[in-house]
Amino acid sequence: MFTGLLAAAILAAACSKPSSQASYTPSFIAPPAQVKVTEYSFGVSPTSNFRSMYEVFQPIIEHINGGLSDAKLVLEVSRGLDEHQQKLRARHFAFALSNPYHTVRAAEGGAYRIVAKLGDDAAFHGVWAVRRDSGIAALSDLKGKTVSFPPTSALAGTMMTQLQLQQAGIDPRRDIHASYVGSHHASIMTVYSKGAAAGATWPLAWATFQHLHPAEASELEVRFATEPLVNMGIVARDDVPPALIRRVAELMADMHKTEKGRALLAQIPSTRFELAGDSQYQAVREFITKYKLVFNSLPE
Repeated sequence: MFTGLLAAAILAAACSKPSSQASYTPSFIAPPAQVKVTEYSFGVSPTSNFRSMYEVFQPIIEHINGGLSDAKLVLEVSRGLDEHQQKLRARHFAFALSNPYHTVRAAEGGAYRIVAKLGDDAAFHGVWAVRRDSGIAALSDLKGKTVSFPPTSALAGTMMTQLQLQQAGIDPRRDIHASYVGSHHASIMTVYSKGAAAGATWPLAWATFQHLHPAEASELEVRFATEPLVNMGIVARDDVPPALIRRVAELMADMHKTEKGRALLAQIPSTRFELAGDSQYQAVREFITKYKLVFNSLPE
């Protein structure tokens, strides 16, 4: 009987003890809201070889992305100038850094508008790469010789240098053997390999060539600079949100204000980006008009 009473007491105590499991009320914490990030392509005109363009501009794109909260720029470097121009025509790029000729052409149709540009306009001109032992002392020495050019729509490397020849009394359609070799890099390398007496290019491509190929560059020099024009422009497509366009342009224009930004710009090489619009490219439009009057057509 005692055993039965003890068992009953234990059972009663167990029943009267509050159950921690019964009193537990789970609470749920909502996960943080996910910010939707939209990607926008940023095309860069190939001013030198494909690999070096990525090495230079990918860190710049990453720097800009660091200042964006709900958007991400994705770098695209076309394999050639013609491909870059075709993508502009097809409205493929959301943003694009292009030579001034392509910048103006892209803005003409209304699909893009000019929002910024590279600074250092004095650096945008054509030059001629020649071998140090070539004996070429004047533009007139190019008559009858093979001369290499980047694509026909390369403003500094082809259009400006050919107009320079014409103004010096040398018709590039008759007085030289023009060889279009596909890129600024190839134009310079053709001279090094003695495939051309001179190669038309521009200072940025020459600086890149010197960096990538110092031994080959030591056997060359550049001469006969053209008059400068407005530097490369940045356009934004008409369907990109205006607030994003402003933010990207401002981030680029502010890069030169920090040590990190200046280091990134030096790789181009340039000292700054600048805010810009159509008015900054009036001189380019005037050049295009002059070029068409002389050669009766424009590059595609």
